[in-house]
Amino acid sequence: MSVGATHIDHIVISSNDSGTVAQTFADNLGIEIKRKMIRPGTSAQLAFAKLQEVVLEFAGPPEVKPGEEVKAKLWGMVLAVPDIDAAVANLRGLGHAVTDPRPAVQPGAKIATVKDGTSGVPFALIQYNAVSGEEH
Repeated sequence: MSVGATHIDHIVISSNDSGTVAQTFADNLGIEIKRKMIRPGTSAQLAFAKLQEVVLEFAGPPEVKPGEEVKAKLWGMVLAVPDIDAAVANLRGLGHAVTDPRPAVQPGAKIATVKDGTSGVPFALIQYNAVSGEEH
């Protein structure tokens, strides 16, 4: 099986007010926020929309703290791979620090974060249907 990425799965935009930033993107790009959730184990709000075939994920607190202005930045991108274990092993073999694959927010998926060698752009790898019996 190939160890390379098949496509950009999603782009993560981090902010101090994920709801406002998600709505601003939706209004300006004419896209619809399809899903909102609180990240399990945290108070971070996630909102998801699609721009063509790429998912936009907006992450951060649900609202800005009093006295702060809304700020957002590109957190990074997530690349889809057909075999996350092979992709992680390949990157580690090339000398890159990569986390062990772990369950993703997406049902049945596993994700691993690439810690270095990214020229300053954080990215992660995701494999759907990585947990048997669950579909994307």
